[in-house]
Amino acid sequence: MDAAQAFGRIPVSIADLDATYLVVSSHKLGGPPGAGALILAPGAPFVTTRFGGGQERGRRPGTENGAALVGFATAVEWALKDLGAEAARVTAMRDRFEAALPKDAIVFGADAPRLPNTSNFSLPGLAAETAVIAMDLEGVAISSGAACSSGKVRSSRVLSSMSVPPDLAKAALRVSFGHESKDSDVDEALNALTKVAARRNREAAA
Repeated sequence: MDAAQAFGRIPVSIADLDATYLVVSSHKLGGPPGAGALILAPGAPFVTTRFGGGQERGRRPGTENGAALVGFATAVEWALKDLGAEAARVTAMRDRFEAALPKDAIVFGADAPRLPNTSNFSLPGLAAETAVIAMDLEGVAISSGAACSSGKVRSSRVLSSMSVPPDLAKAALRVSFGHESKDSDVDEALNALTKVAARRNREAAA
């Protein structure tokens, strides 16, 4: 199970999830890229796919990236230390952001349990690619989907499974708040989005 987005943001337990394998990533916690962890449930089989020296107990070849692993461990320690307080802080940011979105904005999963730091929404009539470029010109980075799906033009399979209409799914935007985010970042994002939405309205009325 991929827990990269959840780990360090909400309580995650391989037992509670009834998972056999759990994967977490360093950079999602503010740690260095290139490090992560594969967590196995007791008795879960481990099949080696790469072979080399025996210094890693036969599980993988090569030398460990010690510096990245130390950074990963430090990021985990800090994330778990303030898990509840940080979740409450970024939830407040997310909720304030969503409350101030243009009136026609549609927030996906607003009434469902979800991660505290992420908002996924659409502004009808505004293409996601157009919004991303326009926001970038305003100095604000947003996403039109998962980074691992960048370059793909099809809409999110998750939104499709939620019965979101294709035109809204293709207009979906994602904003994420992290441990470095501040209230002023929320204001800046909202100001930029207000400009982009106003431009959309003018073009639609022309």
